[in-house]
Amino acid sequence: MLPEDKKLRAVIRGLPIDMPPMEIISDLATQGFQIESAINVSRKTGAPMPLFMLSMERTEQHKSIFRKVTSIGFVKVIVEILRKKYGPPQCYRCQGFFHSSKFCTSTPRCVKCAGNHLAKECVKELSEKPKCCLCGGEHPPISSDALNPKLRIEAEKAKKQLQKTARIATEPPKTNYWEQRAKNTTPRQQPSANIQPGPSTAPPPPKVNSPEDPTDIFFTT
Repeated sequence: MLPEDKKLRAVIRGLPIDMPPMEIISDLATQGFQIESAINVSRKTGAPMPLFMLSMERTEQHKSIFRKVTSIGFVKVIVEILRKKYGPPQCYRCQGFFHSSKFCTSTPRCVKCAGNHLAKECVKELSEKPKCCLCGGEHPPISSDALNPKLRIEAEKAKKQLQKTARIATEPPKTNYWEQRAKNTTPRQQPSANIQPGPSTAPPPPKVNSPEDPTDIFFTT
């Protein structure tokens, strides 16, 4: 076990977001709990949440913080154990799995009404019951109460595997271009063996003088 895993971590709900962490540590010290750190939990956008994460030694005394502490600074609070997040990553844009909202190009799905829009564009009041776009239940799609989320996860995994296979083994073309081109090409005609060669068009050889040629007679005076 790693040293950081030996620490006992807890989450406090109910405190105002502007409460100084040192006041939380000081108040819990008067109740018998030696807190090493208190951190205000923030959203991905950087906005603070009304949650504070505590870190302390894993002792029997500190394990009783979940049932003994009910108020901090005269404010009623709930102390819960910090649970690790299990399951595949979920997109906060389309509520799908195995990818993040940063690279999501799918149609957005609202966490309030399950409509095809972002949650910040929804006109539904927070006091109204939400609708899950995964199963239609009265809870957000990020809740663990979603019915049969495993079926949707397996379906998305099968879809991604099918797309990956399609990219690797593409279907060959139905028509062979080179074979079709060879069929459409006219073969060259070969000369026939029965055709007699025509007269030669070459010029005749030069005429050679013979002894009987009159031009060879020499006249003397």
